[in-house]
Amino acid sequence: MRARPNQTNRRNFLKLTGAGLIFGQAVLAQSANPSKRILILGAGMSGLAAGLRLKELGHDVVILEARSRPGGRVYTVREPFSDGLYAEAGAGRIPPTHTLTLEYVKKFQLELDPFYPEKDAKVFLWRGQRSVVPFGKDPVTSDFKSNLNESERKVGFGGLDQFYLGPVRDEFRAFPFDSWPYPKLAHYGRTSMRDLLRSRGASADAVEILCQGFEEDSVTDYVHDSLSHDVPNLWKIRGGNDLLPRAMAAQLRAQIRYGAEVVRIEQNSEQVKVVFKNGGAHHTVSGDALICTIPFSVLRNIEVHPAWSPKKNAAIRNLYMGPVVRTFVQTRTRFWEKQGLNGFATVDRPMEIWSPTFNQPGQRGLMMSYLYERMAHNYSAMPDDRQIAKTIDLFDQVHPGLKAEVESAATFSWSQEKYSRGAFAVTRPGDFEGINDIAGQPEGRIHFAGEHISKWPGWIQGAIESGLRASKEIT
Repeated sequence: MRARPNQTNRRNFLKLTGAGLIFGQAVLAQSANPSKRILILGAGMSGLAAGLRLKELGHDVVILEARSRPGGRVYTVREPFSDGLYAEAGAGRIPPTHTLTLEYVKKFQLELDPFYPEKDAKVFLWRGQRSVVPFGKDPVTSDFKSNLNESERKVGFGGLDQFYLGPVRDEFRAFPFDSWPYPKLAHYGRTSMRDLLRSRGASADAVEILCQGFEEDSVTDYVHDSLSHDVPNLWKIRGGNDLLPRAMAAQLRAQIRYGAEVVRIEQNSEQVKVVFKNGGAHHTVSGDALICTIPFSVLRNIEVHPAWSPKKNAAIRNLYMGPVVRTFVQTRTRFWEKQGLNGFATVDRPMEIWSPTFNQPGQRGLMMSYLYERMAHNYSAMPDDRQIAKTIDLFDQVHPGLKAEVESAATFSWSQEKYSRGAFAVTRPGDFEGINDIAGQPEGRIHFAGEHISKWPGWIQGAIESGLRASKEIT
């Protein structure tokens, strides 16, 4: 769903920021525009990016954050783990093509580590059959029972993506990124991944392998996202991805009010006003303009006066936020490494299995699952202990003997999280017309930001880009 490799170069990055420089240097526009009081709802990545930018421009910024921490869906889990181990409940990966994100990482002097291990084998589990796949190799199709057709067997499991989607990605790469979502490819926005693959002769097994639960995603959304994954390597922030929003929030301490849950938004020709709950009481704050980064899945339940325009209201009501569940299991040792395994695995379900501690010190390990779409929805309906038990059963299939090593476990569902109600925006067929095309448009004094209305939905890059765009609209 995101950016094509190397397209977001330094020149495009400067164009995106509007003033050429994002950080702390003289801003010419400051002297030309009088200072405004600007309210920002949410201290996630988009709200923090907007807040820093507007503060640099000399505006009076007030950020209301319902949680007790910054970062939103950039959330690093550190409890109940031992020995300083950590894992990501939210945004986990940074592609090298996301240069906007990397500029912020560099600005706050954070270090990067590879997201995936660069050695050892991974496990492939398909229909109950387990295979160890050497580093840099693909699973051997003949080792598994499947209903792949003859052409699919020839390219193998690892070649299916390029066989079916490579030509489509090339179509997307042919367009400059600034023209997203590529009007000349609008037909892909009206087509589901399942329908596209079936029209090209894909078997049911191939559809399952390629889509991993996103069969109903629009082709435009899915292929655009795949471009961010189609890179030589991915990164994560050493010490936890939440170090970035924490560093940004440290420069906005005086501007952020935590525990501030928005209950009503009002505006007229003179000002915009927000009513919020904090410390057991209701409070009101007013400003000249407002940037709303609240996910539409939450915003639709917040009172607003006057009402949204009909088209905006429809977008807020209908934008889809995909469910995600992450379950974490701590083990006494990283016994899989002694077997030449890196801890990562691919299974025949809409999920991924990561081992985030492969480059963290110590002997204890973490194994985690990343569930999405229907599987995440089903798990979210279960009690936590049931989710954890089912996850441990699966991990034991992937790494036999894991059950005997378990010390602790935890699970986190974004669809159940009160201030998100979903993990990231997923664009289904037809959504680009009537939802995505107006989701980011201002309503009077209210502007909108967040990954759900960005050029990179589901990525830190998208959240930052949208925050800078909204701040530019105001200034």
